[in-house]
Amino acid sequence: MKQRGKLRFFGHPVHPIVTHFPMALLPVSLLGDLLGVWTGASFWWSFSFYNLAIGLVMSIPALITGLIDFLAIPQEGTVERTAMSHMTIMITSLAMYTGSFFIRFGVEIPSGWRFMSSVSLSLLGLIFLLIGGWLGGQLVYRHSVGSEPIMDRSESGKS
Repeated sequence: MKQRGKLRFFGHPVHPIVTHFPMALLPVSLLGDLLGVWTGASFWWSFSFYNLAIGLVMSIPALITGLIDFLAIPQEGTVERTAMSHMTIMITSLAMYTGSFFIRFGVEIPSGWRFMSSVSLSLLGLIFLLIGGWLGGQLVYRHSVGSEPIMDRSESGKS
C-alpha cells in the first residue's frame, strides 16, 4: 500500500530533500576529528566544529518535515513502528551530535575529558545516524512511504 506524505515541493516529498545536508555534514565532522587527531592541525578541529554547527542547523528542517510526514502515516502496523523507530533513533543521534557540539565549546582543539567526550559522542551519533538512515530507507523503499502510486497503463487511458 503506497503512502503519500503531506509535505511536497513540485510534487516531490520535502523530507528526503532536506535530510541530505545533515546526513553529509554530521559524519564529515567526525572525519575532521579523526584528521585533527592524526595531524594535530587545529584547522581540522575548526572544520569539524563548523560542520557540526551547520549540520545541526540543517537538521531542523529535516526534523520538522519528518514530523509532518510522520503524522500522515497510518498509526498502525509495521510502517508506523518503523517510522517511530526511525524518528526516535534520529533524534537520539542529533542529541549526541548536539552534546558533542556544546562540549567542544568552540573551534579550539579540545583536551582531556572534552576531547574524549566530544569525539565519543560524534562516533555514537554517527552509528545512530546510519541506523536511522537505514530505517528511513526502509520506509521509502520497502513500505513506499512518500511515494507516488504507480499508474498502470490501462488506468491512465494509454495503450
